[in-house]
Amino acid sequence: DTFLKVIEFSLYGHGILHFFELGFAIYEEAYITASFAGFGALTMILGAIFLGKTHKHFDKGKPTTMS
Repeated sequence: DTFLKVIEFSLYGHGILHFFELGFAIYEEAYITASFAGFGALTMILGAIFLGKTHKHFDKGKPTTMS
């Protein structure tokens, strides 16, 4: 449970770093790099959100979601 939370927060952090990268790339007018950084940011943040909600745990035989 703790390990999965660490992975989830790591995905959030990685996504936030990609948003900073996106901002710097736009500032430097590196638009191709900005598009890759934006895609990376979006997939990291969405991965953290959706994987955290859909991962199934079993508690006494009944599936539960991680919260």
